[in-house]
Parts: sequence; C-alpha cells; structure tokens
Amino acid sequence: MELKPGEINILIGINGAGKTTLLKAISGLLKDIGGTVYYNDLDLKDMSYREKGKLISFIPQNIHTDQNYSVLDIVVMGITPYLSLFENPREEHYEMGRQILKELNIYHLKDNSIGELSGGERRMVYLGRVLMQRCKIILLDEPNTFLDYVRQHDFFTFISRFVKEKRLIALFTIHDINLALRYGDRIHILDENKIIDAINCRESGYEKRILVALKKIYKRDFSIVDTKVGPMIIC
Repeated sequence: MELKPGEINILIGINGAGKTTLLKAISGLLKDIGGTVYYNDLDLKDMSYREKGKLISFIPQNIHTDQNYSVLDIVVMGITPYLSLFENPREEHYEMGRQILKELNIYHLKDNSIGELSGGERRMVYLGRVLMQRCKIILLDEPNTFLDYVRQHDFFTFISRFVKEKRLIALFTIHDINLALRYGDRIHILDENKIIDAINCRESGYEKRILVALKKIYKRDFSIVDTKVGPMIIC
C-alpha cells in the first residue's frame, strides 16, 4: 500500500475487514503484527514516541477524553509533541488554537466543555487538534460519524483543501461509498485483511474497477449514475 502526499486516500471494506486495525498499525498503536511502515524510507518502528507524535495524527471512531476539558484546551493539546516533558502550552499556542477554531467555524464553542457538545461538534474539535499538531500524516477512522449531511460535506471540503495545500498524507476509512467517490483521490479496497485494489479516481475507466471491487466485497451488484456533482453509486 502506497500513500502519496496531497491525496485523499479512502479505505473501504465491510465490517470486520480490518480497516481500523490497519490505521492503528500505521499509527504505531499496534505492535508486532507483521509488516513494515515506511515514511521517506524510514521505518516507523525506529522512531521515538515524540517523533511519531510530530509525524502522525490518528483520530479513532470513538474518542475517550475527560469531559471537563474545554474545547480550546482539547485543540491546544495538539502541541504536546513539541513541548518538553514538564513544559506547559504558552499563550502563543492558545492564540494558535483560537485561530484554528475560527477556521473551523466553532470559535463560539471555545469555552464549552467537551462533554457539553454533540458528537458532530466533537468531531470538529478533534479535527482542530489535528491541525494544531501539524503532522505530515493524518489518519481518520470514519470521520463523518455523528456529522449531519451538511457538516459531512463541510468537513470533507475543508480537510481536502487542507491536505492538498499542505501536501499531507491522508488516509480515512468511510462506509459511504458516494462520499468516497466525491472526495477521494484514491480508493483502497480492503477484503479479509488484504488490499485487493487501489483505484485512482482521476484515471479513465476507474468506474468499472470500483464496481468490480464492490461486487467482490459486498457480494451484490452495483451501478453508477451521473449527477451534477459527479458519479453516484446505487445498489
């Protein structure tokens, strides 16, 4: 599996196919599972915890955090890999956090505790922490969970632009195939813990490969229709 900077990579597979396991393996959360993850020819196993913290940001589907932390505090936690052992965030870091909240249109929530927010609002807050972390690799496990229809598209529009502008490496798991088609540059199909295809959505003929791969993993036929916003898959 190869991930290129500036591309939105989408990982698709049925429940239990190993999508979350793969993200955890790349992030370094799982040990001794076989295989090797390289970044610029460097084996990630040889990197320190702090070095990985500066390189990789992983947001799981379910996040467990002290419910009393404020939104601003959660975002500023992203600076932790850049601080020494007993160093606390400085005012300049909090100002960076406030600017990020403004970019995400959630500045009005800055003083709220994370426990007061809806699931969708929390997703946006943790995206803010990712931006604060300034990593080269972003791993998101079902990032559209809890987001309403409009928020989903706002989220993917923002993160797509950010990834392309900063030339980041991005890998997301998504169950919504049409979201994957609309925002993904490359779709990786996972079946029984193996990548069976990596489809470039900018290449001619990718639609046929998508349909073949989907039939293999879901065991049913799909078709594609053209819409004003691009192709849409129906079952």
